[in-house]
Amino acid sequence: MNAASKANGRFDASSAPPQDPDAVSLDAWRRHAHVYLVSQLGAHAPEQVGGEPYFDRSPLAGEGPLVVLPFRAGPGGTEAQDFFVVVGRTEPNYYPAWGLVAEEVAALHVGTRFMLSVGVRQANDRERSGYDPAADVRAIVDRVAPREPIEGLTVAAMFFAADERHAVCRCRVGGEEVYVMAADCPPGFYRQVRLPPHVVYRLHLGNVIRQEPAPADDADDS
Repeated sequence: MNAASKANGRFDASSAPPQDPDAVSLDAWRRHAHVYLVSQLGAHAPEQVGGEPYFDRSPLAGEGPLVVLPFRAGPGGTEAQDFFVVVGRTEPNYYPAWGLVAEEVAALHVGTRFMLSVGVRQANDRERSGYDPAADVRAIVDRVAPREPIEGLTVAAMFFAADERHAVCRCRVGGEEVYVMAADCPPGFYRQVRLPPHVVYRLHLGNVIRQEPAPADDADDS
């Protein structure tokens, strides 16, 4: 699903710092992130993980505080690019920057973790072809831009979350290229059409989930 899906070595998640990510424990979490990246990238891992940190909290049950850290690396010996690594009370992962800011990467991470935890799967071509998005997208667009023309409508990707069908549609609304989340998916618009549809979908899921209240076990700890 992302760059971290293929590890080059073993990583012991139990070696995470005992203190939740915050300004005091940041150096320890940077070192932890670096150990993780070495396990994934081997000799192509950055020498250190620097940059401005972004702290957040995952609302997913069983997870908690996060820190998002930028770094540059050239996986496989390619030209160095911008990435983010997410560590904390979660399964660590790293992502291409894709032009996103750290807060968006936090949402992307939450959406990715949700997909993995509930077993979201991508639809095949036959399943996608059996869905006509026109009525759904028209209803969603009419909430914010009534009577605006919709052109070039396609289903860019489709996913199944349990018994729900989530469509990532792409079209032009009033001449502007956008993604529209439709079918059973919580509705949403994204202008970041430079991103692949599966990335926008995970970002959208994360944005929706982050608006929900924290799990009861986290709330009791606060």
